[in-house]
Amino acid sequence: MIWFFPNLAYQINLAVHNTAFERPQPLIRLVTAIVPRDVLFTPGGLTAVYWVSMAAGVLAVIGLFTRSSLFVYGLGYAFFVSHAYSYADVHHREALYAMFVLALALSPAGDRLSIDALLRRRRAERTGGAAPADQSDMAMWPLRFLHVLLAMTYFSTGITKLLSGGLRWINGYTLQNAIFSDAINRGIPLGIWLSHQHTLCILLSIGTILFEIFFFVSLFLPRLAPLFFLSGLLFHLGLYLTSGHPFFEHMLLNTTLLLFADPDWFPAQWRRLTGRFPALSPPLRTP
Repeated sequence: MIWFFPNLAYQINLAVHNTAFERPQPLIRLVTAIVPRDVLFTPGGLTAVYWVSMAAGVLAVIGLFTRSSLFVYGLGYAFFVSHAYSYADVHHREALYAMFVLALALSPAGDRLSIDALLRRRRAERTGGAAPADQSDMAMWPLRFLHVLLAMTYFSTGITKLLSGGLRWINGYTLQNAIFSDAINRGIPLGIWLSHQHTLCILLSIGTILFEIFFFVSLFLPRLAPLFFLSGLLFHLGLYLTSGHPFFEHMLLNTTLLLFADPDWFPAQWRRLTGRFPALSPPLRTP
């Protein structure tokens, strides 16, 4: 939560050294329509919003006023991201994380493992009422929503590459140039080495296009979906290690789907593995 949240000092520096927004994002236009820029977008105003958001995030983690806390934290995160992007420096890695957090605020988050749930159970015990339900048909919808968002994002990225560069994008030289430029500027030895491997860059280019274009298939083949999520995690990890692109939010989101979208997948794979290789299964001990 703290790692992903926008840096307060950077936000204050932007507000102090710019007298106006260059290209205000929709959320910032809405905020400034209610609160003047010279009132909220000051060191004191931004600091107050930051700590309110941080406090809400902590409450969401421990599960106190869970959904309200998630909403405030998600809104604060979106506010600071929109603020940074209102000075004509727009990126795209934070949007999915913000939408996922806000989706959690509209789900039964905190209904089972939280301080809220503990308080409700104790209240039911004192009053003799029915215990609150610990299952809900709506519990999985934020994960399904996130899955669709990732599929749309990857397809948009992949098809843009093909429409802009066509088959030239997979000629190897395009990726070599991109990796070398990023790696030399950021001092990444692995990226510099990879940028000299033409054949490998051709294979990685083809793999990138196939992954991005066909990620949506995982929506229709749920049993294979964990493999796509694992591929997404490794894809962004590779981008970071070779080019320094910090898509940590996408790593987290793919990992979240990998672990929770199909909770039975990992146990099933382990049973299948131990069935083929009995030596991996611990021996039964008799009393």
